[in-house]
Amino acid sequence: MAEDGYLFFRRLINREKVLKARREILLKYAIIGEIDGMKNDVMDAILQEQSFIANVNLIAFTESIRRGAAYEDLTEDTRLMGVYEKLLGGPVRTFDFKWPRFVRPGEGTGIHSDNIYVSGGAKNVWTTWIPIGDVALDEGPIVLLEKSHKFSKLKEYWGKDADKDHVGWLSENPIGVQKAIGGRWLTSAFEAGDILCFDVRLVHASLDNRSPINRCRLTSDTRYQLASDARDNRWYDNKNPHGGQQKVFLPGMARRVGNREFEEEWKPVDELGRLQRPSVRGDRLETT
Repeated sequence: MAEDGYLFFRRLINREKVLKARREILLKYAIIGEIDGMKNDVMDAILQEQSFIANVNLIAFTESIRRGAAYEDLTEDTRLMGVYEKLLGGPVRTFDFKWPRFVRPGEGTGIHSDNIYVSGGAKNVWTTWIPIGDVALDEGPIVLLEKSHKFSKLKEYWGKDADKDHVGWLSENPIGVQKAIGGRWLTSAFEAGDILCFDVRLVHASLDNRSPINRCRLTSDTRYQLASDARDNRWYDNKNPHGGQQKVFLPGMARRVGNREFEEEWKPVDELGRLQRPSVRGDRLETT
């Protein structure tokens, strides 16, 4: 971990446990019309043309995913927790808030380091990326920039807090970032049960989902730390850390509403938890 910035385990978690969490989550996306559960198997996660997502309470919807029994069982798997206990030298815990990512065809994630988002408590925090099902290369898996956690010129960026300092992605230009930092961009096809653990300073992103059959990519980001260390209270005790009850964590959807600004992962909602879409012109928000 110290040398490369990551640890990659094939088949660390029981495959059936992963698929149980996948079904639990995808059934919920089928209920709101994001995936086709009629013509296709729900487990195939095929994007549906018509969606009802703008008509539901997204605060309740996203919380139901994070608090799902099968999903929580996956993120707190005993073998995964055991890896961190050996790495950190004591009992560990995962943040209460977890980041399940439902990535539609055409979507991806920009280049960043995680520590700018989780820097308000323990300094010894680690990210785990979990494919919730098999993820082919054309479905947009994670990419890591090799040894980038050692790049001293990023210390200023790592020292910032995303909320307080209004910073986020480093770039959407992987070639430019690679030229500046060096190293190789690394990725793989993944299978249910694979686990990728990495330093929160490590520069990473995801490839765009280019699935030829319109399959959505389902993965999870979770953070782990020593149970005895200070907590970043934004991510504990069932809080909504960004803007109270006015935003929910809901990646993507920019192409569905025809507005690039809507790619921001924290989406605005109204007093009933319903999605507020930006107009196509991008000059105001409208409740659907």
